[in-house]
Amino acid sequence: MRKMVKFLAITTAIVGVGLVSRINASAKTTYQYSYSPASEDGGVPYFTKTAKVVDGGTIWNSTHTKKIGNLKNQPYSRWFVEKVYTKKKNGKVVSYYYQAVKQNSNRKKKYLIWSGYLNKAISKSPEKFKTDSEYSNYIQTADSQRLTRAILRLFPNTQVSLKLSQLSNDGATYAPTTYSGFNHVINIGTPGFTYAGQPGISSGPSGYLWDTRAEPVKLRIKEFDRKLSAAGYPASVRAKMTTGKIGIFIADATTVNSKVGLPSKDSADSTWSWFKIVYGEPTK
Repeated sequence: MRKMVKFLAITTAIVGVGLVSRINASAKTTYQYSYSPASEDGGVPYFTKTAKVVDGGTIWNSTHTKKIGNLKNQPYSRWFVEKVYTKKKNGKVVSYYYQAVKQNSNRKKKYLIWSGYLNKAISKSPEKFKTDSEYSNYIQTADSQRLTRAILRLFPNTQVSLKLSQLSNDGATYAPTTYSGFNHVINIGTPGFTYAGQPGISSGPSGYLWDTRAEPVKLRIKEFDRKLSAAGYPASVRAKMTTGKIGIFIADATTVNSKVGLPSKDSADSTWSWFKIVYGEPTK
């Protein structure tokens, strides 16, 4: 029996399955490669599911033979899922495991993580919402909106406008000086650069967010605050921005309007980065 199991393990390695199938004679449990998501970025972005890993969250080596960490010690980690493996018991799929790498790493170190410990990093565009309250609730609760929440805290007396968020989410790196229903529009992401003839998005704070996409929020928001102040919008000025509204859409190295759960086998889970932040005064 031992010789047969050893032979099967060697055969599996030769055909390049990637994850060694470990066979238990009584439980008949195996871990087998299933598929790789068809992402242009070589992986699909996920977050640690913080609430799920409070009392657990084992991280395995890529062959599922050694425990190498625990997700409860990495509550805000970001991952790229490169491969999907199935766990089968008596020939039936009972769960999925992800081969993942850390976002913003050299991708050489591979980890195996139970799918239930990770949430797909999804940013929903403003067009998906109908009211200010719906959009604000999403911003305040979604994993993908931690950076958005931090940015909004820099404008403590300014409310979010779904309409302005939708109007400004037009694909341009600049903001016109007016939108329908709004005047005196300021592109907060690039203060001072408010129309097409001027320098692009990389000239201002949004360019910094782009250059540091998917990096930890705490350090980025400190620098973003500094850049806003240098551009003429220190905290004292921002606190007085009470007559206008903020339009905002942040996709910080996430998928956009994707489906939750397993990575897609097509290109639906491609990674997007977009930082649109504008301020405008309602005409009514």
